[in-house]
Amino acid sequence: MFEHKIQLVMDKVDALRTQVNDHWQVPKEEALFLAQLVRIGRFKSLCEIGTSYGYSTLHLTAAASEHGGHVHTLDINPRKTEHATAHLTEAGLLNSVTLHTGDARELLKNLQPQEPFDFAFIDATKEQSMGYLDALTPRLAQRALLVTDNTRTHAEELAGFVTHLRSLPGAKSTHVNVGNGVELTLWDR
Repeated sequence: MFEHKIQLVMDKVDALRTQVNDHWQVPKEEALFLAQLVRIGRFKSLCEIGTSYGYSTLHLTAAASEHGGHVHTLDINPRKTEHATAHLTEAGLLNSVTLHTGDARELLKNLQPQEPFDFAFIDATKEQSMGYLDALTPRLAQRALLVTDNTRTHAEELAGFVTHLRSLPGAKSTHVNVGNGVELTLWDR
């Protein structure tokens, strides 16, 4: 599914699940699902909120780079940004991604992507999801796909947020039972 060099780095980062206690990365089947969404939609301007060690970032960036796309990924932890940068460099994908360190709600206020984001993946502090969406909305394309992680594993924490997504004018949103569970929202504003 990916070039051998990229797959080796993905496997290395995936193995962190058993090596560190703060990996906070999506399961493999969910990462592959995200990559396929990017390929199918040919999304070119992507935003990921919650980089961690870069496992989902590797998948999003590898898929987006196949058709000239670019990923902006944001994480509050400088150590994780440093590790993710190293992983993306090792995979040869650093030219297709920009890594940002800080509170995503603040970073997004000043972030000016070349094109509005047509794809966004929200996978960070669950209680802050509404704040992420509020900061992200002005940067979204007229038609965008939003993917929210952990809707099965953190259903209670995300219930209000999911209800909000489903109430947005022009939004078509549904739960997809892959990995940790995702809310897949097509937003045509």
